[in-house]
Amino acid sequence: MEKLNQKKLGIAAGLTSVVVYLGCFLIMAVLGKDSLVKLSNLLFHGMDFSHIIRMDIPIIETLIGAIVSFLFWGIIGYLLALIYNRLK
Repeated sequence: MEKLNQKKLGIAAGLTSVVVYLGCFLIMAVLGKDSLVKLSNLLFHGMDFSHIIRMDIPIIETLIGAIVSFLFWGIIGYLLALIYNRLK
């Protein structure tokens, strides 16, 4: 088996997290609160999201969240490849 490229895996993990993060933002914008609560309750059975979902999220918070998500998951992807390559 070949070694993993740490930078590429880090970037791929970071970009994937941004796609998922922005996808959630778009779902929130399209569905509205009532449908979003129903969807969330279906995905996470046993939890009630009706009191904890916040719909008034400013665009700047969304952008900061996407950046932080990219950095967080990018570091995790990098570390995953690093550990994998060392254990190999």
